[in-house]
Amino acid sequence: MFPSRPDRGHRFVKQVAITDFYFGHDWTGPGKLGVLQQMAVPPLSVVAQHLPRWLVPAAGQVLSRSAALLGIAEDEPQQRNGVTIDWSERDRFGLPRLTVRHEYTRRDRDAGDALARCARRILREAGAVTCFSRTISTFSHALGTVRMGDDPATAPLDAAGRYRGLENLYVMDGSALPTSGGVNPSLTIAANALRCATLLAAGTNRFPHPSGDAP
Repeated sequence: MFPSRPDRGHRFVKQVAITDFYFGHDWTGPGKLGVLQQMAVPPLSVVAQHLPRWLVPAAGQVLSRSAALLGIAEDEPQQRNGVTIDWSERDRFGLPRLTVRHEYTRRDRDAGDALARCARRILREAGAVTCFSRTISTFSHALGTVRMGDDPATAPLDAAGRYRGLENLYVMDGSALPTSGGVNPSLTIAANALRCATLLAAGTNRFPHPSGDAP
């Protein structure tokens, strides 16, 4: 929260991404730390639906003087995290329900805490008088449910995105990526899909090694 409105032009604020901490900072845990990006503060009309009426005017003052940074940290790949089919329940279409299992590791939580500290320091240097941290209770960009890799024991897909054991099944969405790399994976998903689709259109699903031998 700032002493005055951070954006006096009343624009939609989601313009800044901070990648300085991607390879770590004062955090020394394994893997990439992640990034910070500017996040739009929710409008008063949305917040007002969750507040008593007498608090709405005060909430408007707080929101107009607020700016937010979102910390995006990569989760460690865990075999127990994944999607399974629950045959005991059916949805309204008569299909079995999907069950998502997801748990954070200690490393995941430590990385989130480290990014939160970086975000608070940046906001205070920008003039914020106080900061409030909130953990988002959901997760985004779930990946790796049908991961791609060289080892058939751990990767259902080969390097071309073909499902091992079937000649005519390819997976080219985010399920194929074993990790997000600690950033929004949308462009990586699109690039990999184009790569695999090019091979499929060319009638090949194998990549030559630098030596010239097939994998």
